Amino acid sequence: MKKAIKAYSILADDNGTAWAEGVFTQARINSLIKAYKRAGINLTAHGSPVQLIDQLEQINAVLDANATARAMREQGRLVVMGVGF
Repeated sequence: MKKAIKAYSILADDNGTAWAEGVFTQARINSLIKAYKRAGINLTAHGSPVQLIDQLEQINAVLDANATARAMREQGRLVVMGVGF
């Protein structure tokens, strides 16, 4: 049997109200989004703040390692937005 990757996710509507929160597979997230949509609630999946910060740190590390990207950042032509938690 195949193992499915699970990740912490928050399913929230356009107003930021969280309707479901937990560790889900992508298939389960898709299923929940579909079920809520049938009830007239449009949800979007979001990762945890820790996941977002980790992803930003990974992006910044890659950009710092690339000479062209580093030069563009120093010139202000390339900016990676951060999260203010």
